[in-house]
Amino acid sequence: MSRGLKGLVEKVLSQGLCTSCGACLSLCPYLRSWQGRVVKVHDCSLEDGRCFAYCPRTEFNFDGIEKKGVHQPYQHAEIGSFRRVLMARAKDSTWRERAQSGGTVSALIDFAIRKKVIDAAILTLRDGDSSPKGQIVMDREDILNHAGSSYVSGPTLEALHRGPWEGEEKIGVVGLPCQVQAVSKMRASTLEKKTPIDKIRLMIGLFCTWALEDEPFRDFLKKRIGNWPALKLEITPPPERLLKIHTTGGLYIVPVDEIRPFIRKGCEVCSDMTAELADISAGTVEGIDGWNTVIVRSDQGEKLFKEAEAEGIIESQPLPMEHLNHLKEASLFKKERAVKNFRNIE
Repeated sequence: MSRGLKGLVEKVLSQGLCTSCGACLSLCPYLRSWQGRVVKVHDCSLEDGRCFAYCPRTEFNFDGIEKKGVHQPYQHAEIGSFRRVLMARAKDSTWRERAQSGGTVSALIDFAIRKKVIDAAILTLRDGDSSPKGQIVMDREDILNHAGSSYVSGPTLEALHRGPWEGEEKIGVVGLPCQVQAVSKMRASTLEKKTPIDKIRLMIGLFCTWALEDEPFRDFLKKRIGNWPALKLEITPPPERLLKIHTTGGLYIVPVDEIRPFIRKGCEVCSDMTAELADISAGTVEGIDGWNTVIVRSDQGEKLFKEAEAEGIIESQPLPMEHLNHLKEASLFKKERAVKNFRNIE
């Protein structure tokens, strides 16, 4: 089997398994992002290409990737290898109001830039009716403009390939589990590295059960909320499971079951709910508003989190055991579902 573009088309694109993470874009002239999808615009005869090597939906061997800063192989646990799991939130209410849940991720990225741990961060921007895309940010206001979740995947990692990078920049990336996996594959690849992967100093991963196809979800929102701009989206925990759409014209509430038809097929074979290869992973705390569940995984993640807490940027407390157990159960369920769905595809 080809391990270039031909293999990528056969194994991923033609089967609808692409998550549009952006890892393959801006590497060659034969792939483009179009209406939230990655499309091939021309054939390529290369038998061993970075597009195939970096894709999180081609071969992925967790055991073969040693996490940077952990210095041990991946552990087969429900939520991957970790140092500690806790609840955290930003102490500055601005982050909590503009960002998702406790605003921990946005506050940590801002802190990392101010402390020169990184010089810039790649975040996902969704601007009005445009599709999500990766954007390089370097200051607090830009981070605030990118805060919050859209529940839609976009080619965030294309921004890493495009730059522009001028020298010895240190880069942070905030991404979904598939994007974290792609970065991990870039680091582990033996192919010639023409991408700035060695500049990445920090990976913060976001919990993700699934992501939505951009265009059909956008059409759905327009029918539901009209021309009101969607300021913030949030999904409530079970058993309620509602999508709350905060707009300038008021609050709209939609049952989550109504948006399930827009879930990407590629998400159905994803086994990673908690971004297990990140330095720090973060998500909501089910049933507790205003706080994030945070999984500290690597040396870099531990150091950054401790410094941010010591300087009063974030605050934390132990995650109740029942919440940790539920997180593990949900993560294990996603793994089991992915294996079942992948076997059905094969």
